This record gives sequence, structure tokens and C-alpha cells, in this order.
Amino acid sequence: MVAALKELGLTATEGKAYVALLKNHPATGYELAARSQVPRSAIYGVLKKLEAVGLINAIQQKPAKFVPLPPKRLLELMESRFRQNLDTLEGALSQFSVEGPDTVTWTFVGYGPMLEQARALIERTDRTLYVSAWRREILALEAPLKAAVANGIDVVVFSFNRLPQGIGRTFCYDIPEDELEAYWPHRIILVGDRRHLLVGGAEATEDNRSVVTEETPLIEVAVSNLVLDLTLYGQRTGTDLGPVIERLTPPLPPVEALIPRASGLTPA
Repeated sequence: MVAALKELGLTATEGKAYVALLKNHPATGYELAARSQVPRSAIYGVLKKLEAVGLINAIQQKPAKFVPLPPKRLLELMESRFRQNLDTLEGALSQFSVEGPDTVTWTFVGYGPMLEQARALIERTDRTLYVSAWRREILALEAPLKAAVANGIDVVVFSFNRLPQGIGRTFCYDIPEDELEAYWPHRIILVGDRRHLLVGGAEATEDNRSVVTEETPLIEVAVSNLVLDLTLYGQRTGTDLGPVIERLTPPLPPVEALIPRASGLTPA
């Protein structure tokens, strides 16, 4: 909770004080300092800031005791302020016009940014979502994947590890992650509506690198990788994945019929 509050603009000490007050309230500054591990020398400045932004309230004096804004109202307040800030930013940015290519490829560094981009891709998918990832990353993306399924999106997930239920049509082996890590690093592929792609490393490190793109050739390469994994899975398990693969791939040219015309060869 403290980490999430920091992402929304609070400091670590402010987040700790608010969470401690949620657990036990009303409370004095002295009590909160002991429970939140915020130094007594800093606690009253922290409480003053939280009171100024409306996250806590004093209900008595001498000694002052504080109560927290209820969680539901906190979320409503945060959402309102966030939307207001977005509206302000949108108005300010509208005066700038930046010309660029129709399709852009962006590289993201770090494990956290990779997961953020994966969630964003899932949320902007309208029809079909194909995913290839390890169990750890699937668990990190479980909530948006389940939301996509609930919204009627056709979600297909492949993994070499065992996967949770309820995240779409899953095709997975049961190889434990620690055994597979002896041979491969973590990788991830997400293809949304055959128009959006996230691909790259999924190592939980600050220098992990991943790419988000709408470039058609890169999407086609990623799709080919997914088709290969699903085809091999079908062969190994005796599962008919023809309908799944057909939805993932565009109509293929009649190569057997075209070869004789182009080269004079005859089919075997």
C-alpha cells in the first residue's frame, strides 16, 4: 500500500503514517510514530501535510488525535485529482504539435516499466490477445487478463509453466520455473488485435529491456514465434490447435500451387 501511495504522490513517511492510522485509529502523533516507524521528530510535520491534503482529520486537541479518510473516499479523492491533473495536462499539451511516423517502436528499460506497458497493451486491446510468458509474469498480469476475458476479448495464453485458471484459453506445460531458468531467461510476447506488440526480456532487473511497437514486420515475427510454440504444443500433447492458429495467422498463399508456376518444379 505504501508503494502504491508513493506512486500517487505521497512520500514514504506519509504513506506509512496513513496506513498505520488505518490500522489503529484514532491515534496521537506519539502513537503513530511508534506504529509507523516514522521518527517522532518528523511525525508532526507528516501529519500536518496529510491533514492539509485531506487524508486525515484531527478529532480532538490536547493531545491531538487523528482519524484517516476512509479507504473508499480516499480512492474517490485520488481519482478525482488524477483526472483533474490529466485534464490540465491535456489542455497544456494540446498547444504542441509533434509530427512523427505513423508507427513507432519504443524501448523500455526495467522490469516495472515492462509490466506497466503490458497492462496498458491489454487494456487497449479490443478483440484478440495472444500471450506467451512465464508463470511469474502471468501472475503479475492476472488481474488485467481476467478483466479482458470478462470484457469478451478472446485471450489465448501459452506458457511452459503451469498457469492459473480464468485468464482465457490457456495452453501450458507444467515445467517448474526454477528448472526452466537453468536453460532460458524470462521472455514475454503480447500481441493485441494483431496491431500492438510487446516483446522482450522479462527479467526482474533494472536493466531489463523490452519493446512496444506497431511495426507490422515485427508483429509478424512475434506471431510466427507464437504459431511455432502453439504448433509444437499441439503435436506434443495431441491437441488440435488448428482453429486457434488460424485466428492468429492471415490466409496463407497457396505455396504448393504457386511453386510449379514460378520455378517449373512439380510437387512431390
